[in-house]
Amino acid sequence: MQDLPVVTFRTAAERDIPVIQILSSRIWREHYPGIITHEQIDYMLEKMYGAGIIRDEVMNKGYRYVVVMKGKEAVGYIAYRFEEPDRAVMISKLYLLPSLHKKGIGRHMLQYVKDDAVRRGAKRIYLFVNKSNRKAIAAYDRFGFKKAEAVVTQIGNGFVMDDYRMELHL
Repeated sequence: MQDLPVVTFRTAAERDIPVIQILSSRIWREHYPGIITHEQIDYMLEKMYGAGIIRDEVMNKGYRYVVVMKGKEAVGYIAYRFEEPDRAVMISKLYLLPSLHKKGIGRHMLQYVKDDAVRRGAKRIYLFVNKSNRKAIAAYDRFGFKKAEAVVTQIGNGFVMDDYRMELHL
């Protein structure tokens, strides 16, 4: 059995917004070509990762951002929110540097969210994943998520997100 790299999690603060922006740009530009176009990557990074957008998600929309650390280096991040009426947790973002894929860190990140969801009394966790993102789909499958439905969402500028909504019942 491979040794799991030691990672720690810390709730993101205002000072972490630039770290999340740098990580997102690096991860998206390394991982998503071949899944979506470079133009869509640029558009989505701008639409999802402006400092004001992240701040609004945390301050007004109930998101919790968590930075994943390997030693003193930020290597990934998670954003999720608890949805009270449905007793559900929606994972909005779960990203890790591609060089660290297949090392058990992604599973550790999912477990972190699951543990928090259970503490909050959630009944399920759900997320959206691009239908062509086979590596991520396989990782979610291994963790126990199941495809619930196919969803196509118009996001502007002629772009769409062609996703599966995947769920994990707790």
